[in-house]
Amino acid sequence: MIGIGALAGCGEKQFDTVLTIDGQDVCPSLYRMFQIQSYLEASSRAASVTDTIDGLSVPEWINDNTKTLLREWRYYGQAFDAAGLTLSDAEEQALEQQITLGWESAGAVYLRNGVDRESYAEFQRSAARMEALFERYCADLTDEEIQRYLDEEFLLIEYVQLPCFDADGDLLGEEQRAEIKALAQDTLAEMQKRKDFAAPCAQAVAESYRIGGFSSADDLTEDDYLFSAYLSQTASGENAALSQQAAEVPVGGFGLYENEQFILLFHRLPNWETQEDFEALRPSVLWEMRGEDFEAECAAVWDSYELVENEEAVEWYAPLKLNLSAPTDAELAAAGLEGEESAAGGSSG
Repeated sequence: MIGIGALAGCGEKQFDTVLTIDGQDVCPSLYRMFQIQSYLEASSRAASVTDTIDGLSVPEWINDNTKTLLREWRYYGQAFDAAGLTLSDAEEQALEQQITLGWESAGAVYLRNGVDRESYAEFQRSAARMEALFERYCADLTDEEIQRYLDEEFLLIEYVQLPCFDADGDLLGEEQRAEIKALAQDTLAEMQKRKDFAAPCAQAVAESYRIGGFSSADDLTEDDYLFSAYLSQTASGENAALSQQAAEVPVGGFGLYENEQFILLFHRLPNWETQEDFEALRPSVLWEMRGEDFEAECAAVWDSYELVENEEAVEWYAPLKLNLSAPTDAELAAAGLEGEESAAGGSSG
């Protein structure tokens, strides 16, 4: 997380409009909502406000990205209406529930930064419009085509990582690393014999922690060390080596992969088993298939929008004035959210 946001709010000064996009005025509340999203994106790319992103300072990047997000918002609203799209009753109900839960979680923080519930709801509705437009963009694809792409491009594994470094972060010596290798090989043989992954892994993780001098693994649950991931079969670099090795293991089989810092024990799983599984994967697979083309076609329109800034307002609502720290009890009470834990980062996606 970038180290900004220590300054409170925006004071008492008010503006009616921060900028205008394609003739549509953007009020401070909506501008701040999309600015918070840009802040969160910047937080995942920069460790400090003194860093740069794409050659820009963090505040500059946030300002530029906020404009891009607002261009997208304007486009999705217009394109959704022009296409005559609507949300079904079930989609509307799910969206309203998402908005309500998100506001209960983060409303106090948003209010502190000048974002009202209406703007938060509009932000979420814009995402729903985009999803509907993208679904229409992919309407020609059959489930069989999507499933074939998934199986050709990706594979699913569950895995554990046996650390090849000690509790101080230093790589293990030759003798200790040999112990980890032997442990991994023995565990792999046990998996293949028992046709079980989780139980042998629990023992292997505990023993690898002991070798590395870590705290006891007795209190660890499977959620602490057992992970799963879809691997791209066309990846490059470090991930490519793991993907290639996993691809050589049949579905249901077990394998081992080693790099400098870890030895991975993995279990190859079917990419999906039930129709419910497939439906949950479908949006992300579609995005892999056509997301880049969709965005390029949309950007060709929104990049052409005229954007006029109220420079004084943009300066006044500077990103360094954002404060996304946890709310006080008084702020929770003012927002009608007594007793709720609130964090803007948890509900802005």
